Amino acid sequence: MRRLIALFLFIFFSSILVISSSEKGMHWITQGRYARNDAWGADKYRFGDLYGVSYLSDFRIAKDTHLLPLPQKTDTVLRDYDLTILGDSYLYSSFQEHPAYFSRVKMLQFYRWSDSQQHLISAKSNRKQVLLIECVERNMWDRMNLADARLRLDVQQEKSLPVDKSTKQILIDQLDRFDAGVKKAMYHPTLESNLDFVLFNLGFLGWFKERKADFTWKVLGRTNLDVQVSRDGKFLYLEETLNAQKRGSSFRFVGKEDVDLMVHHLQEIESYYLSNGFDEVIFSLIPNPVAVLETEGKASNLAIQKIVQHPQLHVKMVDPSASLKQHALLNFYSSDSHWNLRGAQIWLNDFNQVLSKLP
Repeated sequence: MRRLIALFLFIFFSSILVISSSEKGMHWITQGRYARNDAWGADKYRFGDLYGVSYLSDFRIAKDTHLLPLPQKTDTVLRDYDLTILGDSYLYSSFQEHPAYFSRVKMLQFYRWSDSQQHLISAKSNRKQVLLIECVERNMWDRMNLADARLRLDVQQEKSLPVDKSTKQILIDQLDRFDAGVKKAMYHPTLESNLDFVLFNLGFLGWFKERKADFTWKVLGRTNLDVQVSRDGKFLYLEETLNAQKRGSSFRFVGKEDVDLMVHHLQEIESYYLSNGFDEVIFSLIPNPVAVLETEGKASNLAIQKIVQHPQLHVKMVDPSASLKQHALLNFYSSDSHWNLRGAQIWLNDFNQVLSKLP
């Protein structure tokens, strides 16, 4: 009997580990969990991603999970561009993958920064090719460089002739590949959070998580390490966007060297993709919500504005900061790290203005 129980536990936990280590496995289980609203469903994102981390009951606010509706079809619009997007959850959690949103766009391809694989694309078409590279402020310092962009999205290159290598070099290459494979297997980047979701993100556990979180916050004055409550108590923020010691913070000191380097990276990315078949490259840097909502009583570092206003910047840029600051409280979820559909529409309007002015 003990052996049977031990075998059952071994199979159960092995299955959990396999599912949690697999993109396909996590996609399968998350789709099923999010489709349910009962005790066995997942509430991690139902009330906002930051509620799903903090479980503070004051922020248990039902989130509108709809995507921005498609605009009414207008046959008079000349659609003379194909659009390729490399972007993050600010776009794919707000928009359908459909070209109708975008002025003058006939075909659309969307790739995510979170994708673990490299997508090879061919920028060959009878229509002109536009590449949009979008990134939120908290990630832009690490992601917005040519090497990282090419890890997710690269042009299709002609096959080069094989290069003769020495036996030593072949052996070194094989050892490097083996080492990379071992590291990938042992240090899965999201394994811990995946295991937490699979084992503990169940609706019937939410009540207990809220009681613990409320006690810790209201009695001890602490929240989950990754989340902070705004000074006015109306919004949740990612801690990394508030902490001046964190690279993605809106309050970290950003010097001239930081801005100069970012401008260099943007122009390097543009030059690469223009030289490999794209007709236009557009960048969009999305500000952290805390930088727009201005609830903390202190000035942000204005990092995006410094980049956009840099005298040596000669790339096309969509900066929605000013537009989002108009009636800012209406443009963001209070329990989520993203803009709401109103904020998404504001960004889309700004982006379409740039598209409409392309040659």
